[in-house]
Amino acid sequence: MTLLIITKSTGIVLLSGFLLACSSNNESKERRSALQKDDFQAGIQINSESVADYSNNKPTYYAQANSVQQKKLVKTGNITLKSRRIEQSKAYLDQALQSVNGYYDKESFTKTDGELRYTLRLRVPEEKFNQLLLAVNRGSDEIISKNIRAEDVSEEYNDIETRLKSKRAYLKRYQEIMSRAKNVDELLQIEGQVRLLIEEIESQEGRMRFLDNRSEYGTINIRLFKTLPHKMVEQTDEEGFGTHAADSFSTGWHAVTGFVLWLLSIWPLLIILVPAGIFGSRKLRRFLNRKPQ
Repeated sequence: MTLLIITKSTGIVLLSGFLLACSSNNESKERRSALQKDDFQAGIQINSESVADYSNNKPTYYAQANSVQQKKLVKTGNITLKSRRIEQSKAYLDQALQSVNGYYDKESFTKTDGELRYTLRLRVPEEKFNQLLLAVNRGSDEIISKNIRAEDVSEEYNDIETRLKSKRAYLKRYQEIMSRAKNVDELLQIEGQVRLLIEEIESQEGRMRFLDNRSEYGTINIRLFKTLPHKMVEQTDEEGFGTHAADSFSTGWHAVTGFVLWLLSIWPLLIILVPAGIFGSRKLRRFLNRKPQ
């Protein structure tokens, strides 16, 4: 009986020890699992930062997928007009341009022997571009030539915009790193990178402003001319003949004075030749008078 009680007590002690060992083992496993989980989460955080860096290095593919494509058209026209009353035609263009809130970017006037000509460069709001073309077509002037074209710069504009986003993000990170620089060498190196980024950003922003202006305002180059009457050209030719006649008279006078000056330059020879010529002519006259009757 006593032996049975001892055996049961021993079994209970062994069972308790086994359960305690199992419990300790489970706690160790849970601790290792927790540590591995922490390491895994830390690894995820590190990899996330690496992906963010990669996204900043390769922003085009991600930004273009989420950006809204903007349509940018640069409209340009070249028109040649022949007018009978050029001042009235110019006033008509002035009024048509004012009605669409446009302006002259360039205006010049030229008068030649056979033509009066205006050379004009008009800047017109993009939404009123076709309206002004219609007004020119409805005018009284004869259209000699017309060339209208629209250039799509959307791809270039969106590409610049995407690159600017990337460069601004880089600039912000460099500025944060600069605030944590530990020595002067690191600070100078980062400042050099920041300066280059700022120059690139300003250059690309200038290009975007240029494309915005070209797309918001179309450009129309107009050559407006009037052919002068034939009588006016003849009158100009007569004035030219009088000028040529005066030039010819002046040339002849210079020739006469030049000849006289040449004679004066050979005066020693003349002193010899003139008396010799007089003497020779007298001899010849006497010889002729002695002929038999």
